[in-house]
Amino acid sequence: MFKSKDFIFMNVLSVEGKKIGFIKDLLIDFNKGKVIGFLISPYNFFQRNMIVLKEDIVYFNKHMVVKKVEKSTHLCLRSFISMDVIDISRNILGMVEDINFTGNNFEVKGVIVSSGFITNLLRGKRIILINELILGEENILYIPNHDQYCFKSMPHNFFVQEKSNEKN
Repeated sequence: MFKSKDFIFMNVLSVEGKKIGFIKDLLIDFNKGKVIGFLISPYNFFQRNMIVLKEDIVYFNKHMVVKKVEKSTHLCLRSFISMDVIDISRNILGMVEDINFTGNNFEVKGVIVSSGFITNLLRGKRIILINELILGEENILYIPNHDQYCFKSMPHNFFVQEKSNEKN
């Protein structure tokens, strides 16, 4: 599983080895729940932003190697980062911080929702499945499919270290 932060500022090279630019943002199809490509900021100051679709990616690790780049517009991740996530009762659950997606088919699995520094530290960040969200112009609506599961990302070893220090 990847987060957007794993790709931001990654260098993009052509198959010929020419430096094209770096990844500035992710291109998202929110309805299908997929990352469809990446927004590239070129190293040349006078060029405009370009995109690379996932079909044109040859390889990625520390750098991304691509077959071709295009110039078009798509929905970017930054357009809904920091949007409030609300439920049907208009309660604010938090704001969108990032997404989780798979590396093989770039399918978005979840949206990471932050509800504040202290709350994140104590209760963890909430991870909401993409199929339970509806993207609006100002907010994202959360409609749970079931109340059985609640995914969270907890700080690692924070409370374990305190308990081990208390025993000493």
